[in-house]
Amino acid sequence: SNVTIPPRDEVYKYKENIKSMTNEELNDPATIPGFFTLIHSPPRDRTSTPRNALVGRVVSDKMDKTVNVEVDRYKIIPKYRKRMKYSKKFMAHDEEEVCKEGDLVMIVPCQRLSKKKHFRVYELVRQKGVL
Repeated sequence: SNVTIPPRDEVYKYKENIKSMTNEELNDPATIPGFFTLIHSPPRDRTSTPRNALVGRVVSDKMDKTVNVEVDRYKIIPKYRKRMKYSKKFMAHDEEEVCKEGDLVMIVPCQRLSKKKHFRVYELVRQKGVL
């Protein structure tokens, strides 16, 4: 498949004149400026996030250079049309000890460092209390 991906700045440009449009036209999804190009733009590349990366919340940072990260997953139960929360805790290596309890972090798999530790902290997504 020979698909050409337009540059990002061209995808988000639109040719419609907003000032001449009525409120009804702006409220209709089919006539929103740039709607067609945004809906049909290709997905973003996955080069920014590493493979098998998980995002979770730090539940314990009491160990040396190790944090306990809880990763939540949700599974929809078709019979009840509800989602159930499944959580699993992973030990992750934090070399600089920058993670504190309650922080949102991204962890990636690495070579096994100990019996239970085979992840490392890739980045601190959001600190606790910061929007």
